Amino acid sequence: MWQGILNKVFKVREKVAMNLNRDDEEKPFLEHLEDLRSMLVRIAVTLLVSTIGSFIFYKELFQAILFPLQLAGLAKDENGARTMLQNTDVAGPFMMAVNVSLIAAVIIAFPILLVFLLQFILPGLKPKEKKLLFPAIGIGTGLFLGGCAFAYWQVLPRALIFFTEFAATLGSRQDWTLDNYVTFTTRFILVFGIAFELPIIVMALVKLDFLNFKIMKATWRHALIAITLFAAVITPTPDILTLMMMSGPLYVLYAICVVLAYFMEKKDKAAYPEYYAELAKDEKALDEAVKDDWDNENYNPWFSEDQDDQDDEYQKPRATPSAPPPEIEKAANTVAMSDDIDVGEDQSSVMPDEDEVPAVEKTTEELAREDETRSGNPPPPVV
Repeated sequence: MWQGILNKVFKVREKVAMNLNRDDEEKPFLEHLEDLRSMLVRIAVTLLVSTIGSFIFYKELFQAILFPLQLAGLAKDENGARTMLQNTDVAGPFMMAVNVSLIAAVIIAFPILLVFLLQFILPGLKPKEKKLLFPAIGIGTGLFLGGCAFAYWQVLPRALIFFTEFAATLGSRQDWTLDNYVTFTTRFILVFGIAFELPIIVMALVKLDFLNFKIMKATWRHALIAITLFAAVITPTPDILTLMMMSGPLYVLYAICVVLAYFMEKKDKAAYPEYYAELAKDEKALDEAVKDDWDNENYNPWFSEDQDDQDDEYQKPRATPSAPPPEIEKAANTVAMSDDIDVGEDQSSVMPDEDEVPAVEKTTEELAREDETRSGNPPPPVV
């Protein structure tokens, strides 16, 4: 299974490389695998160094994780927030510090991680195209930090309030453990930061000609449904409020992407008019080829004219021949019934003629007289 997934990833990577640089040649599987290993090693080393550096400030990071409880009004101050969390595991505080340090390392080192990822996905970049990576990395980092900040200041406090009030309706008291609370909040913040990278992904697909303004404009309803499903899958809570607070900004970001795609396509049309004129000509020819069928209200895509003709042939009665069939050629070894039969031929296999009168069956005495006559001893006359 993993080899199949890697093969698909490497094929996409090879296609992107060939689109960006026509001089590149196809790489074997092992070279792609070596590039993937190098990327993963660099990412792992970067995260390890960043996590060790962040672990030094684990107390300050833990105070930041407790602050959403104060924003939600569930705790008056930091001490009140600390008393709300219980520890039921011996290594719970240490694992909490490691978890918080790892999330902080991802946020701090995100620009570097994004560089490694883009170098693997977009190989074979020219010097001019490499210069465009820095604005893209800056925008991607800004969107990621914006998503994390939006989740931390707006969405996370409201989610805590929702779950607390819902538990109160059931008469249940909220007793949160240290490990569960830290895991929930850090995952919540990280998921929102990654979700806000949607414009970078869409604009990269537009730049690589996988998407364009016309497709995005025609399929915006499908895009809204896809964004809603995406938000429902990655949202760490099942409530509708968190879902809408995640999908709402993504709707706005996608609309911005559609506008940016329009201006990018307009700029490219001005720079390459012959290329876009050829595309428009091919698209018009394709539309004309299928226009007659799809505009016809009686058109049925499940049946074709060839199949209708075949059905008519099966339904038509077959014509009877007006003349008898030609005579069948006789085989070389067959004998007609009218021909003479050789003496040595097996008489039992010959059918008698219809006009021949069958002989009368002889009695036993008559047959005995014939035998004696042939042997030369005629029988005595009958008195």
